[in-house]
Amino acid sequence: MKSSEQEMANWLAHPMEFGEPPEAIEEIYRERTYWPLFDQKVTLAFHYYRMKDGFSSIGMTGPITWSFLGDDLSGFTMEELKRLYAGWYIAFAAVNSPNYDRQQNKQARQALEEKLRYTQPSFIKIVDYLAFGALVFYAYTITRDGKELTLATDGTEQMTYEAQSKYLRLPPLYYFLGSLFFEGKL
Repeated sequence: MKSSEQEMANWLAHPMEFGEPPEAIEEIYRERTYWPLFDQKVTLAFHYYRMKDGFSSIGMTGPITWSFLGDDLSGFTMEELKRLYAGWYIAFAAVNSPNYDRQQNKQARQALEEKLRYTQPSFIKIVDYLAFGALVFYAYTITRDGKELTLATDGTEQMTYEAQSKYLRLPPLYYFLGSLFFEGKL
């Protein structure tokens, strides 16, 4: 077993995760890449794993070990997974920063929701929100031509997802943030 596979298996076996090692694990992708909050390239590895109960998914080792437990990752390319994990990592780092203020974020989200109700006639609701420092990222749903859409934005850049988009299986800001990072916009 490769060391990255062992690292992933150990993480999955942790009592806060599955509490047991996977039945099968295989490294399926590896690359050296830039990563949010790192000055140098890091080694990123993706692993396919299957648990004894039949659940299977793809986890990541490298800058951090993580897996979206219970989320359907089928149909994503490695590049899309890289962006999803990077976006999750950005959000995770922001929310766990000592400067992150949950109450202030809650109030700012509510104020933005009120503003959008009045400025976006087709506005439904905010579905994802993250602010740290002067940066604000949010996703909200609207109706357009009888279809529900989710828009992820920072006020300048925007990404639109249709209602059945695979990117909505996870919080919509994950793919948006990861894309901004890998496109050099964040």
